[in-house]
Amino acid sequence: MQGVKFKYSIDALKVCYSIKNETYSKLTENPEISKNFIFQSPNYQDVLTEDFRLERVKNKSREFNILVPDENGNGNLVPYGYLTIKSKDDEDFAGKCFITLDNRRLYEPFTIYHEVIEFKKPVEVVDIQSLNNISEYVKISVARTPKTTVKTQYNTIFFLEQMASRLNLELLSISNLEIALDSNINFARLIKKNVANSELIPVINNIKFPDIASRQRLNNTHITHSTTRLRAVNLGYLIKQSNNNLQLKCYNKVEEIEAESKKTYIYRWLGMDKNIHRMEITAKWSPIKVFCKNNNLTVEDFLYNLHTGEILSEPFIIWLNRLIHFKTVGKPKGTISVFDLVTIKSNKKQQI
Repeated sequence: MQGVKFKYSIDALKVCYSIKNETYSKLTENPEISKNFIFQSPNYQDVLTEDFRLERVKNKSREFNILVPDENGNGNLVPYGYLTIKSKDDEDFAGKCFITLDNRRLYEPFTIYHEVIEFKKPVEVVDIQSLNNISEYVKISVARTPKTTVKTQYNTIFFLEQMASRLNLELLSISNLEIALDSNINFARLIKKNVANSELIPVINNIKFPDIASRQRLNNTHITHSTTRLRAVNLGYLIKQSNNNLQLKCYNKVEEIEAESKKTYIYRWLGMDKNIHRMEITAKWSPIKVFCKNNNLTVEDFLYNLHTGEILSEPFIIWLNRLIHFKTVGKPKGTISVFDLVTIKSNKKQQI
């Protein structure tokens, strides 16, 4: 589509893991021993770098901020997300923990500068085999001779795989995933305009809306709440399934960024001007599990490839069509997606 700009991104991610008893004990049962748990590169003969750190949240024995070195390689730590470990007494979530990523880390590539050095004496380094003494580990200042600096760039979600391995966690599911599509097309206005189009029939959550003039309420679906088609034209635009497994939001992204100036990093990530409109789909584990099964993907395959636009577009399109699509009046077999509306609009302009 000529003139259309768009980019897929991850806006939120929360992942569920099982946690081994040994790790649970070391991190939670003696909170007074250490506030921080420092994980350094196991390849200590060549590299001395702090891979990540768990910083216990004040007065919380099972909650940690996750910190990683900043992308400038100057040794400063920045938020990566947070780790929540569920109590052994929790009936629903015993033996589980959750990692939620910081929004900024989802919009910036993560870069580590490894300083390659020569050691004058051996240094003990924490790795996955040495969890037993992690609470006793103290970062040591080591005399060294710098040799060179190697820059390596990681996708932040990809780094999550390494982090879980170092913590001895087993991936179970993806609890919450938000895929965003940012574009110069105002999708909220486009959807509302076509919900009001008497030549089309909107299908929301697989339920056909009645005629535009009907006052019938649809009690089995949610567009913020049960409503008529006439009222749906004037909504925000939010559509969600009654079980909340899928949800669609459409809004002006620039207004949100400008209201929260700390989010200006999104401009750099998108590489777009300030005409940015967003469609954002939130998915819980159930539709993600179905997508993985239908595409012969393990949850690991799906999660650790979320940095690629190729894998983001397919579930986004499937879930968007499940939440809302259109049919032409008198043609029940045809399906018109929200993306088709853009093409139709473009073709009409060319004909004029």
